[in-house]
Amino acid sequence: MSGNLLALAKWFPSSIAEHEDAFSKCRALRVTCFTLISNILKVAGTIEMAKSANSDGSVINDSVMLEDLEKICLALEQVLVSFTLNFQEILLSKSHPLLLKKFNVFKELLRKVKLQLCYILQSFICDISCHFLLFGDAFLTFTLRLSNSYNNLLTLDATFSLSDNSNSVCNNTCPYLRFALRKFSVTRFLQILSNQRTEYCCHNLIDCLLEAYKMHEILEEDNSSDNSSVEIYMALTRHLSPPADLSRRNDKNEDTSLVTTDHVGSFMSLEKMISEEESNVIIILKQTQKVAPMMLGKDLRALGETTNGKSKIDSKITQKVLDYYEQILWTEVGNYLEHVILWWASSPLSSRPPRSSQHLREWINNFAPSAEVPPVILAALLNLADALGVHITYTLWDQCFRQALVAAKKTGNQETGKLFCNVIQELVALCNLYEVTSDWTTGAPLNELPLVEQIPVLHRLDHTLHTTRLWAISECRKIAGSWNVKDVFAITHSQITNCLTQLSNLRLADHTVAIEKGGMEVHVEVCALMRSKLVSEVKENIQQLKDSPKECISCLASICKIINLANLQMIFPAKSLWRINREDVPNSASSYVKRYLEKMLLPVLNSIDDDAICNMILTLVCESWLDHIYNQKIKFSHWGAFQLLCDFAYVSMWIEECPSISDRMKKKLVKNEILRRCEGVGRLLLRCPGEKLNMVDKKMVATLYNNGEMEEDTNHHQQMPAEMYVPNQEQWLELRAARRKSLFSPLCC
Repeated sequence: MSGNLLALAKWFPSSIAEHEDAFSKCRALRVTCFTLISNILKVAGTIEMAKSANSDGSVINDSVMLEDLEKICLALEQVLVSFTLNFQEILLSKSHPLLLKKFNVFKELLRKVKLQLCYILQSFICDISCHFLLFGDAFLTFTLRLSNSYNNLLTLDATFSLSDNSNSVCNNTCPYLRFALRKFSVTRFLQILSNQRTEYCCHNLIDCLLEAYKMHEILEEDNSSDNSSVEIYMALTRHLSPPADLSRRNDKNEDTSLVTTDHVGSFMSLEKMISEEESNVIIILKQTQKVAPMMLGKDLRALGETTNGKSKIDSKITQKVLDYYEQILWTEVGNYLEHVILWWASSPLSSRPPRSSQHLREWINNFAPSAEVPPVILAALLNLADALGVHITYTLWDQCFRQALVAAKKTGNQETGKLFCNVIQELVALCNLYEVTSDWTTGAPLNELPLVEQIPVLHRLDHTLHTTRLWAISECRKIAGSWNVKDVFAITHSQITNCLTQLSNLRLADHTVAIEKGGMEVHVEVCALMRSKLVSEVKENIQQLKDSPKECISCLASICKIINLANLQMIFPAKSLWRINREDVPNSASSYVKRYLEKMLLPVLNSIDDDAICNMILTLVCESWLDHIYNQKIKFSHWGAFQLLCDFAYVSMWIEECPSISDRMKKKLVKNEILRRCEGVGRLLLRCPGEKLNMVDKKMVATLYNNGEMEEDTNHHQQMPAEMYVPNQEQWLELRAARRKSLFSPLCC
């Protein structure tokens, strides 16, 4: 055994003790890193407690917290030096392959602990980077020092070729280690600052809107107030109090209240809010230039210096940074405003009727273009209006459409049509709002229209129109079964007409030329094509809704004939009555005729003043009457034929005496050819076999001439005998009853 150890010792080019110091340094560095991570987490908890205490108004000793940050900064800078020395020593080692393997093991261990430290440090810096607004500029200095050390730790990967994939997982209990590490720069600080300041700016902007609204109400105090004013006031006042993470600098030196007492002051407070955010950016630029200039980037590092040796910020570059910050800040404000007003309030607008959001949106759309609002804030307000529009589209349509569907469950509910009309009215109003912008009232280009918000409205309008048409047809079919024609005509000539009246206000510009021309951005083109498809479907459904009354009347006609035959089956006299031979001539109609007309025709005449529909129902009433007679194969004696002729003649008399229809309608109805056909059937049943039929009634004048020109004859339908209006004369002649042969008059038929 001793011999093998001596042989192995001779085999190594140098002794193991020669590199033990390097291995000890690696072990010590790992322990130091873990200790530093523990201290960072401890200080993070202390800062969070200090932040909470500050928001509650408690007094916190900031000096202790700053001392802890100073210790972390110094320890981190020392760790950075230790990492550099250890990696250099590992890189320059020219030892035996077995020792190199051990060096590589320690290199991998150091890489993993460095990766863990970087992730913890990145999270810590992101959390405290905006706390300088609360704890002063010294806090920003420490944040920049930590960021500078963090960036230097990341550069070690490329310097010493630590790993091809520095984002590989080194701890299964820390899944967030999968995310890539990024260096801290001024741009990243501005992004973090904008995220932290978004909610605060949201509340301040709402305060400014409230002041503007108050002044708007004062200027119009002579006008009568409506519910919309109350809804807008509730929407703007019941929001969360502004966050307490205001800068101590502002609390001590400036008045952070953005609410003023005059209309001009409200816009001044908007400018004040912008200048306050700009001052925060200037502070970050100055401190970064002083503490960590490498974080400024190549363009921002090209800053001049004054003759006193103090650095001076270039105005053009500063303005570029300010514009970038304002853009990302107010974009986030526009995204957050809807959440603050709709969801995050103590009494959120989402819990109120959708009409509240509609009133607020309309007020913003009217207020924003007319007021001198800064452009960056104007974009946020318009974004809020669009977001409220989407919320209104979902909630208002859901509410109204649900009410209409519930009402439609009850047959004959007169409120159902009004509810569907209300849904269409709301959707048309919403859709029209998306056809205009603050700069365009008509002809707005596609890339400026809110197509994304309009598409859901068009989809719901298309679905509503389709459902309304199906409901109207189904409802008419159900109501017509009980011959409640008043409700049928209320749907076809009132409720559907009201819906079409609302749809006549729909404004949908045709952008076919612009779409075919092309040259638009991809998302605009996709939305434009989707809008075009929905518009075509909406127009098709509008046309089908226009045609639905005809379908409903057709359904009414088919049911009318069935009901007519059913009523005649119950009230029509027995067959034996019509075969009776009497010497007297009937001079009055049977009682069933009046009952039949009052049951089937009178409700129609009382409900509508449309001569086409009334004539159609009259035709169906008489045709059913004739069909019943023919289908039952009723045989008529001479007296029975006279009685049937009297019954048919009573129809015209009943129409003339009906008090519920106009004279114009009476003239239209008595000219209906079905009355002549009924008269022709009666006269056919009175004729003798083989009797010739004159083709022209000599009692009637065919044509009147005046100065050689033909004038219209109001009785032209009587030019032919009534029998000629009967198409199947031979079949009707078969219904004459066989007559008894008379011994005294053998030639009499």
